[in-house]
Amino acid sequence: MKLSCLQENLNKAISIVSKVVATRSTLPVLSNILIKTEKGRLKLSATNLEIGISCWIGSKIEKEGSITIPARLFSDFVATNTDKTIAFELENTSLSLKSEHFFAHIKGIEASEFPLIPQIHQEPFIELPVLPLKEAITQTVFAVAIDETRPVLAGVLLRFVDDKLKIAATDSYRLAERQIELPRKVEKNVDLIVPAKTILELARIMSDSEQAVTIRVAENQVQFDISQAQVVSRLIEGSFPQYEQIIPSQTPISATVPTADFQNAIKMASLFARESADNIKLKIKKDNNLEIVAISPQAGDSVSNLSAQTTGEIEIAFNAKYLSDVLPVLGAEKLELLFSGPLSPGLVRPKNSKDYLYIIMPLKTEE
Repeated sequence: MKLSCLQENLNKAISIVSKVVATRSTLPVLSNILIKTEKGRLKLSATNLEIGISCWIGSKIEKEGSITIPARLFSDFVATNTDKTIAFELENTSLSLKSEHFFAHIKGIEASEFPLIPQIHQEPFIELPVLPLKEAITQTVFAVAIDETRPVLAGVLLRFVDDKLKIAATDSYRLAERQIELPRKVEKNVDLIVPAKTILELARIMSDSEQAVTIRVAENQVQFDISQAQVVSRLIEGSFPQYEQIIPSQTPISATVPTADFQNAIKMASLFARESADNIKLKIKKDNNLEIVAISPQAGDSVSNLSAQTTGEIEIAFNAKYLSDVLPVLGAEKLELLFSGPLSPGLVRPKNSKDYLYIIMPLKTEE
């Protein structure tokens, strides 16, 4: 293998694939990046056996070849290199990297030992615009379960129905759902449960300047093609909870409040709530007042009063962190808090928006 490429492009490609490098694997080759010439371009790949990411960059190829080299050393060398162009030359399993001011040899492992990252060659299932998909991921993925004892809750649901895509995540205590209009009807309605790690990597890779992401589906696998990069992942088997039944159909009690004001009030209450299992109370009053209360036997208590448009009255308790998690991703100047009763799930959504909702289970409190 003999070639040269721009340092800037190489550094970007390494940053795209390196996040899935397995750092604690019993297989040394999984700590490496696969470097391979392919159809006149340089291909970089990494995998942890659950997710595989590949990236292609332009290069001047004089001789074909492939090798795997340690990801961390390769990444650090290229990132530190300030020269414009880097030349590669492979001798057995040693890769020489040469630029105007720097020269190095990095010992590698044969490319034949690198696990095959499967590629799905079927016709695309759907093509989606990047921006709404990236926004939808940000608005939902934070609600996945950290505990993986129930695997389906550690994934994000992509539910394709006709010309709609619903993206949802839940840990059974709260649920986030975003709906996106599809550019066309899908030929077959399908549920895909994608590991949260895969979804996060996809969002990280997608640039705001990119136009579309193409999704391909095969048995137990999904593939996302974005510009010069590709993400391949296993799907989580099982059925996602039928969460629609917990979405309140009637919400006679409500408060509409500026998002920034509510966020600051929750932050203030959290200072005291952290001493009492993050328990805070919301009190909606008929006189257009929203009260946020936190009481800690150890630390003391706090009360925040916000001016709000209200209907009905309620006193209801929530986990402060679960409330604060959703506020940065609402993307609206005002939010709506909607309730049907003190023991029923609460609903948070941007004002005048039907595309996004956040459901949070209330806490039982001692009177």
